[in-house]
Amino acid sequence: MDVFYERTGPAEFSPTPATAGPWSPHHQHAGPPSALLAGALEDLLPGPDHRLARMTVDVLGPVPLEPLSIEASEIRPGRSVGLLEAHAYAGGRAVLTARAWRMRTTPRGLPARPEATPAPPEIPAERQSIEMPGAHTGGYLSVVEWRTTEGSVGGLGPSRSWGRSTIPLLVGEQMSPWQRTVLLADSASGISLTLDPLRYPAINCDLHVVLHRDPATEWLLVDAETTTAPEGGALTSTALGDVEGPVGTATQSLFAQALG
Repeated sequence: MDVFYERTGPAEFSPTPATAGPWSPHHQHAGPPSALLAGALEDLLPGPDHRLARMTVDVLGPVPLEPLSIEASEIRPGRSVGLLEAHAYAGGRAVLTARAWRMRTTPRGLPARPEATPAPPEIPAERQSIEMPGAHTGGYLSVVEWRTTEGSVGGLGPSRSWGRSTIPLLVGEQMSPWQRTVLLADSASGISLTLDPLRYPAINCDLHVVLHRDPATEWLLVDAETTTAPEGGALTSTALGDVEGPVGTATQSLFAQALG
């Protein structure tokens, strides 16, 4: 498992077992296919003076460990701002859909506000072991590395962790900052569990990411907290950063239930 996907066509990708999520070895974690969508959306950028500002991924159902085809288009053209859309299909059925705003980058002389931000925590020297009862740990969880500064990956409560992928998305292709971000940000709800997942499973049905700048390094700081409410819902709120400081935020809507 030295790569998440093998490219089998211009917009067709065959998953490896590395894409398998924690809930089943037969279904993909939403992070890797979201990264494929991010790449397809970035391919629509008109030039280096444009970037993705926001990306929302909606999970339409379990993503099987089957080949994916990706389609992307611009649905609201504009000279400075445009709305992009992409879809991932498995067996002819849409499994993920994404929308993103592309925007012209800010001028080089634009003042930074705030000018100073708190220094991010140092990346711990040791890798965090993941202990999630009942989870499939042989896929995505085995190739994404977490180093925790607060809380614990797989434990209960908020978590502040550095993460990175130890394998590329595609053979011979370097992931973009946006691809690295969505690949990891989709795990925020999983590393900030509030309740016992065997009794109170909560699975995200979307991922909403806004970046005011692109992460500069392979390590992404994921500072996540999940909140649940009786007769309401569940939400994961995440602050994202890199070794230079904050880069943006992410949210996930969770479908939470009680078993037994």
